[in-house]
Amino acid sequence: MFAHLIAKAMKGILAIWLFFLLISYTATAQQWSFQAGTNLTAFDFKNNSGNTITGIKKGSGNIYSVQYQRKLVDTTALLLKSSPKVIFFNQHPTLAKLLGKIQWGVELNINQYNAVGDAVNVSYSYQTDYIGISPSLQYTQQVYKGLRIQASGLLQFAQLLHGNQWVNNRFMDLKDDVQFNGILGLGGYQIGVQQTIAENIRISIAYRQASSLSPKQSQGTSLAISPTSILFGITIQPLTK
Repeated sequence: MFAHLIAKAMKGILAIWLFFLLISYTATAQQWSFQAGTNLTAFDFKNNSGNTITGIKKGSGNIYSVQYQRKLVDTTALLLKSSPKVIFFNQHPTLAKLLGKIQWGVELNINQYNAVGDAVNVSYSYQTDYIGISPSLQYTQQVYKGLRIQASGLLQFAQLLHGNQWVNNRFMDLKDDVQFNGILGLGGYQIGVQQTIAENIRISIAYRQASSLSPKQSQGTSLAISPTSILFGITIQPLTK
């Protein structure tokens, strides 16, 4: 069952990825990033009084993503074109330089958000797999030759692919739980460093922090999910003729 769900998810990612390839085929100042890493996720359950339900501990899981990015303003292209927008940015070089350091991006990702816990000598765990899409804005600053620092603000909208809660030696399907099924909205940030290793290839390491935009309510409790991620990536910028 799990393999079937992952296969369907990967087919969906491939279709969307091909779509972005088509619309970006002739674009300049674009790049593709591939990242993999680890999530350490906190599940924050609270009762009607707003008190945190204790006994739940952070769990680890994987994260895989592919991201398409483009600069808000391609300062190189400004030298090759003539239009009212180009004239405006040529008259305002400081603004053009600043916007040239900012990129918008769209990321497709698969995340495992897991947790473990115990209460009254009863152990339990949560194991989930989500597929999501994340729009972002990223600022990049070169600090030394090919070394850059990056800071991003991002949103994520994810759907549960597969999930189980294990308690008392029984597994319960989390697709029957409204706190896990449905659209999960997260907001957060990412900071990292990136190093150029070839003309159009860079490697990176990043730290990401996110949390639920709105806790989900069910049966007198609310749930907020807060993953912390360490990501290793490679970025490829297609060469233009």
